[in-house]
Amino acid sequence: MGIGFHDLRLMWNAHQAGASFERMLTIGRQSLCLHPEELERLAAWMRTRGNAPELPGEQLAFGAPAESFLRAFLGASTVEALDYSAYEGAQHIQDMNEPVPQTMAGRFDVVFDGGALEHIFNFPIAVANLMRMTKVGGRVFMSTPANNFFGHGFYQFSPELMFRVFAPENGFEIRTVQVLETRYPSPELTRNRIAYEVADPAEVHCRVGLLTRRPVLMLVEARKLEHKPLFARTPLQSDYVTEWSAAQRPDRRATQAHRSQPRTWRNRVSALMPRSLRVMLIGWAQQRRYSLANRDFYRKVP
Repeated sequence: MGIGFHDLRLMWNAHQAGASFERMLTIGRQSLCLHPEELERLAAWMRTRGNAPELPGEQLAFGAPAESFLRAFLGASTVEALDYSAYEGAQHIQDMNEPVPQTMAGRFDVVFDGGALEHIFNFPIAVANLMRMTKVGGRVFMSTPANNFFGHGFYQFSPELMFRVFAPENGFEIRTVQVLETRYPSPELTRNRIAYEVADPAEVHCRVGLLTRRPVLMLVEARKLEHKPLFARTPLQSDYVTEWSAAQRPDRRATQAHRSQPRTWRNRVSALMPRSLRVMLIGWAQQRRYSLANRDFYRKVP
């Protein structure tokens, strides 16, 4: 597992906004995966701090342990690791399929998952562990597969899941969900591609899909607002909640009757087309809708 440029960009922005990185926890020991031009950009950011320390060259090598860099770059006093076994020297040994002990609750300012949760079968318990170990006011950062990582782990995740998990009813708020295209099978080899902020499906009132040729990583930043019982109410997909709510409205029958009538000239033109052409055009429109070019769903991150 590794920490890349966009992971550090998110954390740097949070740090500049006042987030504490005093005590960090990483899920698994992390490597630093930065390319030379990315290091130059990060070094420029560090210089804006004035008293930022210079790092020895060996700590900047691609694949070097990330702890020293995180301490200097983000001002962390301690960077600890949690893992299933001690083979990489993690300080905390824990099967994330099981709840973490109470002694770990609210212990860390930042919990970072750089690609572990997709490999853990019991996802609800695993993500609850991240949330439980975070202090009130602290952050959870995640870098996890979204598209085209078939066979990489047990799961590939959607933005909808993250928006519904890190929700106020669970004591959290989403600060940002972003996606970026990468290379397969090693996204760490990807250099500073454009990241896109993802719209919350509940706010755009529809499913936010994405169809790409390249693998896509999803980055998440969530802030803990308060300690609350986690998943006291099971998260539900927002478009179904909207549909179920609409079904209860008195005007539902009138709305359905209205929808059954031809509404625009496009309906009439579509009815005159050969079926094969109509299907092709619908497919083209859906591909356009579920692409990074859809500005209703995806916005380039500066």
